[in-house]
Parts: sequence; C-alpha cells; structure tokens
Amino acid sequence: MRASSAVEIAPQTLATRIITAKLEQFLRRDHVRRVYFAEDSAPPQILAYVTHFPRLYLPLAGSHVVELAQNAVPTTIRPTRGQALFVPENAWDKPEWSGPIEVLTFLFGAKHFGISLAQHKGRSEMPINAIKTHIHGAYDAMTHNILAALTAFASDRSQGPLGRLLIEALLHSCLRLFRVPSLERPRKAIRTHESICLYMQENFQTALTRESVAEHFGLAPNHISRLFRREGQIRFNDYLNSIRMNRAKFMLRNYSLTLKEVAANCGYNDIAYFCRIFKKMNNETPTQYRAVDTGVAR
Repeated sequence: MRASSAVEIAPQTLATRIITAKLEQFLRRDHVRRVYFAEDSAPPQILAYVTHFPRLYLPLAGSHVVELAQNAVPTTIRPTRGQALFVPENAWDKPEWSGPIEVLTFLFGAKHFGISLAQHKGRSEMPINAIKTHIHGAYDAMTHNILAALTAFASDRSQGPLGRLLIEALLHSCLRLFRVPSLERPRKAIRTHESICLYMQENFQTALTRESVAEHFGLAPNHISRLFRREGQIRFNDYLNSIRMNRAKFMLRNYSLTLKEVAANCGYNDIAYFCRIFKKMNNETPTQYRAVDTGVAR
C-alpha cells in the first residue's frame, strides 16, 4: 500500500536486503493459505488505489480492513499473515489503516517493477514508515506468465488451490529477480525517475503536485522537472495528466458514473479543468468519448 511523505530514505542495496530478507523469512516459515482477488466489477471508492498494472499485497504481521469489489458489489476483507490480496490491472482496493500492520507491496509495472515494505502502528490513514526497492526495467518472462495465469484465475476461481500456488510461485519468482545481479546498474537519475513514475502511477488519484512529489522523495521541485525532461522527455504535469486520462477513459467506458465522479476518481477536483484537459489530450470531450465508445452519452 502507498507510503506517506514520511518515507524512510535508505540506500537501494540496503532497502533490497531488508525487503528480500523479509520475503525469504516468509517463504521459509509460512505458506499462502488464502488469496483474495480484487475486481473492477464495481466503480471504485473515492481515493481507492487503482493502477493499469497488477499489484500484490502480502501482510507479514497484523491486519487491516480493505474495501474492494467482488461480484459487482463493494465488500470488506481483513487480510492477515498467510493471506494475500491480488489486484489485477484496473481493479481497485481501499485500505483503512486502523490497526498495526506490516505489509509487502509488489508493483508489476510494464517498465518498472518495485516492492515496498510498509509498517503502520494504526490510528491514522497512512503508513508511518516505508522502504522501497525496484528493478530497472520490466520483470522477466517467467514472472509475466505467472501474472497472466493469476489474472485469468481471478475471473474463474473454480480451480481449487491453484490461486495459492500461483501466488507462492510469484513470490519465489520475485525473490529470484532480486537475487540475480544486474549486468548493468542504471544511473542514479534513471533509478530516481523510475521510482517517481511508480509512485505517481500508484497515487495519481490524490492531490499530486510537483512540490508534493519533491517533498516525498526529498528533492527540489526544479530537480523533479529536470528529471522528467532528461529521462522521460516529457513534462511532469503532462506525465501526470496522461496517467489520469488513461484511467478516465477506462472509467468512461466501463462505469455509469457522472463526469464529476470520474474526475474525482482521477484526481481532479475541478470538473471544468478535467473536461478541458480531456479535450486537449483526446480531441473530444468526455461526453463525446463515452457516446462514441459505448453508445451511451451522459
């Protein structure tokens, strides 16, 4: 789950050692006994977490309440150690940090693969301590195939223990990726840019700004702008809007939400600004896009 602005800054090698040690300990001492699957079968709650890539949550200690969609109905779960939550791309979840928990979060982006370890004492909305690590570039073919099988299983869960076995295979595959030394360590600027991109993809529905992202990573706002120009060949705001617009188009195609609700779920508090940006980037208004794509205008 997402880390707060109180993220613990640790060297990449130290963060990797801490996270892989936690994962190794779990795989050595425990097993996945139950898997929850989130869906996109119901519209997401405001400020729910949603990405265009798969995610996996593995509680290591404690528990907390998570809202998600199952069978087109919002429901509540409380995963604990020995259980896992798999969230396919475009599915959503909304945790409530009401109790102490330690959880590993896996982000399987097409270009960025990352893991974070969040520790929370409860009684507030966000984790108070988190460390992160990631691998430059995408995950390998083996991990891709396991994720594809899990995504297929998420829509047809009549195959007994297969889901639990796939999750354990995925965890072992992730551990293997971090054990294999990289032949080419990317420049620090590339690694920082990739970490920021992952953070924005996971937090786009919140009030993200260049300044808030800079504060989260302990960088100057102008440095954030330079990173995006040099490493991404795109401006910070353009990248953020592209993430939000991709999500907006998905919601317009799949949910009967008002434009105000779509805008709010994509991080826009001003519906007029949302519509203006949408038309600028897509050459049509949100209403026109929905009418053409679904045949139903709102």
